[in-house]
Amino acid sequence: MDGIQGLWRQAYTPVQRTAPAERKAAAPARTDTFQSVLTKEERAEQAAKAPDLPNFSKMTDWQKLSALATLHDATDYSGMTDAETYKLINDRFEAAFPHLGAYQSELIGRDSVNYFGTANMARPVTGMSTLITNELSRQRDSQGLRDIARLHREAYYPGMTDGETALAIVRRHPGGTLASQADTLQELKTCGLGDRGKIDDTLKEMRARLVQWAKKSRTYVGEETDNATQEEAVLALAEGRPVHSGGGTDWGALKRRLAETQDDWEQKLAGGYSQYVQSVIDSLVDEIVKGEQQSPAERAPETPEEAPAAAP
Repeated sequence: MDGIQGLWRQAYTPVQRTAPAERKAAAPARTDTFQSVLTKEERAEQAAKAPDLPNFSKMTDWQKLSALATLHDATDYSGMTDAETYKLINDRFEAAFPHLGAYQSELIGRDSVNYFGTANMARPVTGMSTLITNELSRQRDSQGLRDIARLHREAYYPGMTDGETALAIVRRHPGGTLASQADTLQELKTCGLGDRGKIDDTLKEMRARLVQWAKKSRTYVGEETDNATQEEAVLALAEGRPVHSGGGTDWGALKRRLAETQDDWEQKLAGGYSQYVQSVIDSLVDEIVKGEQQSPAERAPETPEEAPAAAP
């Protein structure tokens, strides 16, 4: 993957596309129309006729976005429900960017500032997170997709309760890395489940921690930085891969680092912190499940603002 610092140097070749055909307004349901007799299997078969996915593993992030845009504009979504359209679009983005939630939450690929030149001037760099979000929004908007929380649950967790959905989300993102945990937190947020403030605070601290470790700073000040200059290291840490500093080999320094077991220092910190994040996820899911299992009488009393007005 290209780091943020490389993104601004790459020339993005726009794809010439024609605007997708405007969707017709839904007509009143009739039992004798072709669409009304389409079965779920037939609609799925129709969706399967969409253009095949390319080999995303051979592409740069820029090329992935270009390919996703081309796929979308070449797809005929007519005959598909909103939930099916939403899922097809989202599945494609997840195929191109396996940790889509980590990008959406800006754990990785976030906007940054590039310092350059003798005057130490600052130049803003648009991160891959913003570019992915913009293209995903464009595709959804082009098909008139609204109420994303409802569509997401219909697409991936149909018929499930809040508690069942929360548990299914956790199962959907295994691995235990910070990137997969960000996927979990972001999907809970997308579905409108869990304490939104706790989710946002956890993601913010995760971003700050990763930047701290990527910069090899022993001090954590509890604040985010918008100058994530070690973006490749941030991605590696988030995905649980070894972090390589690159450059020539200083054998004396290497010997000292090995003696001090510094080679995997960042990896150990990331692993230990991911255990804390997992405890946050577990508590969020437990609250959702327990809240669903409680009887109305056992639930927390309403606040004065939430309490119904007394009968006159």
